[in-house]
Amino acid sequence: MWIIRWVFTALIVLIILGFALQNTAEQVSVVLIKGQYETGLLPIWVIVYISFALGVIFWLVMSIFQVFALKSEVRKAHVRNDKLRKELDNLRNLSVDSDIELLPAPKAKPDTLTSEN
Repeated sequence: MWIIRWVFTALIVLIILGFALQNTAEQVSVVLIKGQYETGLLPIWVIVYISFALGVIFWLVMSIFQVFALKSEVRKAHVRNDKLRKELDNLRNLSVDSDIELLPAPKAKPDTLTSEN
């Protein structure tokens, strides 16, 4: 599995590097808010790199929140498991004889089956 991950990572890096090398002459400006924020002319690979980096940072922040939520859920499950384990141990340790009401022994019935020979 780790081999596939490294091969995939290497392919992505090579694709990004190839894209950057082919677009060194292309320059663009980015307008985020018209009239308020506009970049000067930048190589297109810089814009793609910055976009990729911002995407990775956004993914990282979302993943951190997801990990905290999952850890909280696991912690709650452990607490519930401990409570259930204690309850089960308490039920196992109850005296069986003290809670059972004994019924009177049934009266012996005469044998109703007789041989007819």
